Order: sequence, then C-alpha cells, then structure tokens
Amino acid sequence: MDYDNKKLKLIYILKIGYNAKGEGNYEFIFSLDPTNIDIEEWCWDLTPACDNAMPPTENYINAIFNLKTNSFDLFCLHEAVDREYMHGYHTIHALAYEIEKEDDGNTAFSDYDKMFETDNDDVPLLVFHYGMSLAKVKELLSARKIILKNNEFVETSSIKFN
Repeated sequence: MDYDNKKLKLIYILKIGYNAKGEGNYEFIFSLDPTNIDIEEWCWDLTPACDNAMPPTENYINAIFNLKTNSFDLFCLHEAVDREYMHGYHTIHALAYEIEKEDDGNTAFSDYDKMFETDNDDVPLLVFHYGMSLAKVKELLSARKIILKNNEFVETSSIKFN
C-alpha cells in the first residue's frame, strides 16, 4: 500500500531478535492515527515495559516495515525494565535508540558536542520517537545507507541489481 510518508506515524518498534548471522531483526510499526491506542489492552501503562508492553493489534496498524541489520543494534522501549511504554508515547523516552559501540573502554563519543558534528564521517546515534513520520524514519536510516524497498528497510550494500 502506498501512504503519504508524512501521514504514517511510528507507534512501536518491535525487536524480534537476532538471526544466525547476528543481524538484529526489527519491525517498525506505523499508524495513520497515533492517538488511537488501547493503553490497557496493550499494557502500555504497566511497569516494567519488558514484561508487559505488547505491540498494537492488527486493526490499529496501517503499515509494518522490517529491518534486518548488523550495522547497529537498537535498544527498544519494550525491553525496558524500569519504565512503562507510555513514557515513549509521551516522548519522555525514545521508542528505540542505537546502542553505542565500545571503543577501547570508552563510548564512541567521548565528547558530547562531537556526537552532533556533521563534518566528519561519524553520524549521530539513531533515535526514534513516538509519532515520528515515515519520512523522518527514512531520512534517519538513509544516513546509514538504508532505504525502504518492498516494505523492508535494506542496506544499499546488500541490494543486488540485475
């Protein structure tokens, strides 16, 4: 289905797990109406999110796009042991964010300001918030050479052209 990239809004990122190649598998779940949610049915108001929060049911979902990658790892809010999923809805916490890779015992960005510099090869950490448009998600992932193709986000290095 074709939707306006600005109308589809991100409401859940589900980490499926890892495949045999060590690639993280994620589902980016979108809705045309991010305010139409069932907090109690999906247990979004219970703490911790990791034992309670469930993805939206099918009738609330307008699109799901899959991502399989080993370029980065995302911590998803539904894995949190110290907060409820509604914190993501209110954008107190991100739905998912990139886990920084360790570099000789230090985080990838030892200086906070360097994390946002755009004149070097480093790109800012990926952070996805509730209600973010599909257009914005595509923009963030394109900085990592990941594009949307046939309802899947794919790394351009893995695309085979005929």
